[in-house]
Amino acid sequence: MAVGCIGLSLDDFCKLGYGEFESICKAWREMREDECRDAWERARTVAAISIQPHIKKKITPVQLLPLPWDKKTKIRSKAPRPTAEVRHKRFEEIVHRLGDEINP
Repeated sequence: MAVGCIGLSLDDFCKLGYGEFESICKAWREMREDECRDAWERARTVAAISIQPHIKKKITPVQLLPLPWDKKTKIRSKAPRPTAEVRHKRFEEIVHRLGDEINP
């Protein structure tokens, strides 16, 4: 993911700590979600503008096409989050496996 999707070089990825990589992943994911939401927002605005001359009642884009993020409620998972120590151990295991695959 770091090299293929985010575009980090392998050298930069190997220099990152777990917390740094986690922050990069979170920022990348938020950026992608914002891009997707932006496209949906534009599409429903265009749809509302296009349909407006053909209906008697004024309609807003949100009324025409409600989207999941319009509700502003967050659903939290009931599964407990792993501790920092567990996350760090998993990260180290992945780095070790990647190191074995890169340097056979």
